[in-house]
Amino acid sequence: MSAVLLAELKRRRVFRALVAYAIVVFAILQVVEPILHGLALPDWTLSFVIIGLGLGFPVVLVFAWLFDVSSAGVERTAPLQPEGAVRFGRARLALLMPAMALLAGAPAAVWYLGSRTGPLRARPSVSPLTASVAVLPFVNMSRDKEDEYFSDGFTEEVINALANVEGVRVVSRTSAFAFKGKNLSILKIAEELAVGSVLEGSVRREGSQLRIVAQLINAADGYHLWSKTYDRQLDNVFAVEDELARSIAVALRPQLLKGALPAVQQPTSSMDAHDLYLKGRHHWNKRTGEELRKAIALFQQVLDLDPAYALAHAGLADSYLLLSEYSEAPPAEVIPKAKAHAFKAMELDGTLAEPHATLGLISATDYEWRTAEREYKRAIELRAGYATAHHWYALLLTSQARFPEARAEAEQARQLDPASRVINNMVGVVFLQSRDYDRAIDAFRKTMDVDPGFASAHELLACAYLGAGRRAEALAELGPATDSDFKHAALRAWVLSQMGDLTAATRLLHDLEQRSRRDHLDLGMLAALHVVTGDKNGAFVLLDKAYAERNWSLRDLKVSPVWDPLRSDPRFSGLLKRVNLD
Repeated sequence: MSAVLLAELKRRRVFRALVAYAIVVFAILQVVEPILHGLALPDWTLSFVIIGLGLGFPVVLVFAWLFDVSSAGVERTAPLQPEGAVRFGRARLALLMPAMALLAGAPAAVWYLGSRTGPLRARPSVSPLTASVAVLPFVNMSRDKEDEYFSDGFTEEVINALANVEGVRVVSRTSAFAFKGKNLSILKIAEELAVGSVLEGSVRREGSQLRIVAQLINAADGYHLWSKTYDRQLDNVFAVEDELARSIAVALRPQLLKGALPAVQQPTSSMDAHDLYLKGRHHWNKRTGEELRKAIALFQQVLDLDPAYALAHAGLADSYLLLSEYSEAPPAEVIPKAKAHAFKAMELDGTLAEPHATLGLISATDYEWRTAEREYKRAIELRAGYATAHHWYALLLTSQARFPEARAEAEQARQLDPASRVINNMVGVVFLQSRDYDRAIDAFRKTMDVDPGFASAHELLACAYLGAGRRAEALAELGPATDSDFKHAALRAWVLSQMGDLTAATRLLHDLEQRSRRDHLDLGMLAALHVVTGDKNGAFVLLDKAYAERNWSLRDLKVSPVWDPLRSDPRFSGLLKRVNLD
């Protein structure tokens, strides 16, 4: 009887109808899925579409059995068997139809669902409990190209707003801005940053009118998860940021959103103050002495307009703090100003993470390690995604020889900010100070993959080569001698001394000391050069001066191999005690 039924199914062209329907179903799904994503409909919408199309298989089967399509139109298929046999066949068919429909529909459904979750549709590696997004710099579409600071500032504020949403991992500003102006595909950017989605958009500002276009893209397949255009007045920019952050969070992972989302607060009622603040951060991010001074002037203008603007105080604190690192400004002159503005920012807004991290670094320069650690932990508690807090905390842990913890914090910072050359360098620094030179070499080479021209990576790689006994490679890594770069000259003198060329090393030291009478040079590094050239007494004189001015270099006294020749001297033990590293 099965052979008869099979022949009857072929005669009635049932198989051909099912194959044709399967092709139609596949075509429909290819069209429907991007439409549903574009409309930002929930995932269960697509599931209902699939179920509905699957239920169509038994309908098609019955229709194909009963009717035939020919040039004459739709006709009832004539029976081939006597009436009694037909009744028997219909009874058999009634039992077989559901099974056949299941067999016909299941492979298509399984194949399609598998194609959506299999390797071809695999998302970047993300925790199942965490949505991840990279906010690319919004393109400045304004007529005035100088308005780029506004589009950059808007991008940074959206990043900060999303970073406050629990369960959403947001790539930091440094990594996101590393792709600014680069013609790379969304998939490539997502792979580099290990995120599941990318937000891109544009900002057009004409007078008081503001137009913002934003679109959230699924990195796995390139489909739009959500998109919207906002036409607003400039004084509504904070409301736009709030609405944008909420829309993105909902589109990313609705099930994570338990209760109300934290609202984007309006930090000032003065749009002029906010505009100046964005300009200040624009210059602060360039990290040079000249640009930091421009930032300080702008933040001061902000506070003239709105003295209660907490973020402006935080910006001033960060600018004064970095000025002692990126310029020749004496720490004793700028650090107290940084501290005062950090405290004021915290007084005005206790939810900001930045001033806590700033106070942590200031406390480290005062050798108050417990206070510094408490501030770093508080900054991370307030904003776990703040990569700088993890970075600076790793510095503290390294200085105390707590290397496993330091590596964990450095790696966390790198995950949050994978394109930051400074943070990538920090991973290598932990290995360097723990005397794991081979892994330090690998880490600094990876930093140079991020930025081949990053001078600090080359200098630290030279130190790692020197520690590994590869002195010729260390000298080659430093490149040709230069008189303008103090740090480069100091490292060159160190390498030359280790190679046995004390004459050349001493000559370099003499030249640097002559410069120190005209310029404010790093006393800690000068002390280190006295060590490597064998002048221990001169080194201790300079170390005492460096301690008095709270020099950055003294943070690594406990761990750096540079100071190994001094460790047996009682004066060094006393110095370690003074800086609370004994």
